[in-house]
Amino acid sequence: MPKRTGPLSKLYNATISAADKIVPTAMQPFWQSPAGPRTVFFWAPMFKWSLVLAGLSDTINRPASTISLNQCASLATTCLIWSRYSMVITPKNYSLMSVNIAIFLIQGYLVIEHLRWRNQKAVFDHNTISIHLRDD
Repeated sequence: MPKRTGPLSKLYNATISAADKIVPTAMQPFWQSPAGPRTVFFWAPMFKWSLVLAGLSDTINRPASTISLNQCASLATTCLIWSRYSMVITPKNYSLMSVNIAIFLIQGYLVIEHLRWRNQKAVFDHNTISIHLRDD
């Protein structure tokens, strides 16, 4: 590991040092915890909640025909894997597990919606085919 630190590390350390002075005593156990706000274990899941919001927006605004089956299925699968991983690592990261489960549920719902649309479309297309029989 290099002995020098980059400008972002210096900024992060300065911010944490400044915040250390104003965190209330009652919040210190959370602040100092191995998965608390002083670590990436806290901030990565917090930013990942934006994927949950995007998925919720898709469930409301996006028609089933424009949902990417591959993208939703791969994101759901990845989040299912990461949910398990968040319980295996040290420290156990419950916030990472909860955000991954939320993403899995939303993306799974989108996959189901797209498959329902596909099934409806196939049934509809099948019913519109007309067969003309000739009586000679």
